[in-house]
Amino acid sequence: MNKSSFRTVARRGATVAAISVAGIALSTGAANAAAPTSTWDSLAQCESGGNWSTNTGNGFSGGLQFTSSTWQAYGGSGSPADASREQQIAVAERVQASQGWGAWPSCSSQLGLNGGGGAPVQQAPVQQAPVQQASVQAAPVQAAAVEAAPVEAPPAAQAPARHATSVALSGETYTLEAGDTLSIVADKLGVAGGWQHLADANLDTISDPNLVFEGQVLQLPA
Repeated sequence: MNKSSFRTVARRGATVAAISVAGIALSTGAANAAAPTSTWDSLAQCESGGNWSTNTGNGFSGGLQFTSSTWQAYGGSGSPADASREQQIAVAERVQASQGWGAWPSCSSQLGLNGGGGAPVQQAPVQQAPVQQASVQAAPVQAAAVEAAPVEAPPAAQAPARHATSVALSGETYTLEAGDTLSIVADKLGVAGGWQHLADANLDTISDPNLVFEGQVLQLPA
């Protein structure tokens, strides 16, 4: 390739790269590239109105609406509502690296965020001082760690989710497949009341709507 052709190709490549990163959908490029803090601020605005210390007592807290099990599994300590914005973002980066933006399905869809996921869960606790980028480096992916990761991302919505009441059952069941979430199953089967109604129909087996697994059998509401 002569120098003129090389420069032409380079300019075209630069134009494509500039278009591909436009807007807030940063994850369509490198799946595990860290999102800027402005992206997390936008996500928190959608999830909790931007209140990083919110705790409504229904199992979801913090600006990015963590459940306590997800918070602890990805290195958080104490309560998300008591952690700083920087600490919550550090844990959220680990969740996004492992589960992708689908961990916040409703708000990430509204903001045009997609992709990511595939990294193993990081167990190191979040330090009380602001987390530096170097402390969030992922270890090499191990096959066993990927297999053990939940197939379900935490359900997210404009208002905090609720999972508190039992409902009548239809007698029919559905077996979760790889990539399924309660939201996906509810949409696929046309469940009235959405994923919340599906979660309430399975109170005996699902205590945390963001932790479901491939092969798990769900009872379908009437």
